[in-house]
Amino acid sequence: MERCGLTVALAAQDIERWSAVKDAAYEVDPVMGCLLAPHHSGDHATPAQSSLTPDRDWWTLRETGSPYRIVQLPRCTIETGLDIDGEPLTCGLYGCHGGERS
Repeated sequence: MERCGLTVALAAQDIERWSAVKDAAYEVDPVMGCLLAPHHSGDHATPAQSSLTPDRDWWTLRETGSPYRIVQLPRCTIETGLDIDGEPLTCGLYGCHGGERS
């Protein structure tokens, strides 16, 4: 899937906070690109960190021209295919993101 790619730079305190999550799933980058499809509507989005709550992640959302915010959102449950073992794969984005699936 082609991605929007608009970037957001995280504040030092957010990098520190989300990097310190126990059993973190992601390495927090200081500058991250939007994972949604090009020309999407609404906020730009990139994952901040996995959550301790099953099926939810913390996402950095930013409307063009506005400061970012980090919110917890449920994962998208739409199946996008099968892995090499024949198990269903689900979209890696947040639920109700609209547009293409990752």
